[in-house]
Amino acid sequence: MACQQRRGPFWINTDPLMLRYSAHLPLTGIGAEGQQRINDAKVVLIGAGGLGCALAQYLVSSGVGQLTLCDFDTVAESNLARQILYRQADVGRLKIEAATETLQVLNPEVSLQSIALRMADADMRSVFPASDLVIDASDNYGTRLAVNRVCLELKIPWIMASCIRMEGQIMYLRPDLPAQGCNRCAYGSAPDTLEDCPGAGIFAPVAGISGASAAHFALAHLAGIPAPTGLHLFDAVNWQWRSLKIKKNAGCKDCGR
Repeated sequence: MACQQRRGPFWINTDPLMLRYSAHLPLTGIGAEGQQRINDAKVVLIGAGGLGCALAQYLVSSGVGQLTLCDFDTVAESNLARQILYRQADVGRLKIEAATETLQVLNPEVSLQSIALRMADADMRSVFPASDLVIDASDNYGTRLAVNRVCLELKIPWIMASCIRMEGQIMYLRPDLPAQGCNRCAYGSAPDTLEDCPGAGIFAPVAGISGASAAHFALAHLAGIPAPTGLHLFDAVNWQWRSLKIKKNAGCKDCGR
């Protein structure tokens, strides 16, 4: 059968690369052009835990052009229930080393970069300018505020993903929208004490659902599909989603200026 050309650079036939993404092509808002935008995109993902594992798999399997994965931690046995890029043999290894190996096998066409650092403002200012999108899946409040500051400064869109117990949160922020508030507008300064997954608990599928939801926002943004900005809250106990707009705080020290 003769191959048929669609708009854009892709062909639907026996081309292995095109067959991989062929289910995206009939979708309204994606098509060949949207898939090409995904294939050309550069994304920075901070955090390779339960959220980052789900996020990274969907970004890589969907063909994002370059993924820079940032994490300083090593794999612990207590991670294995929800951090699904890792295996028993990976315990003790740097997460980004084990994750990169798995992701490269998942899709060899994706360029994978890794940074074994706890990212600070200076690191972000060095890495972020080359990216089209930043995703914070660190579940660390200080890191999240730093991402907020730097993305505002560089006007780079970003997505926050977090989860704890039976709850997930996704925040999609576009600094190019002047009326939109920022992460600090929504949450203020870091509290004196913060709960974490080891202490408060996390239901393993909630980490996966939250990470996959953040991947949805990321891929929709990269493909050019309009997605609702703001804060999206997931209640796994009652299986409900709630979406909130973030009102700009004129006194916010990050975006109020």
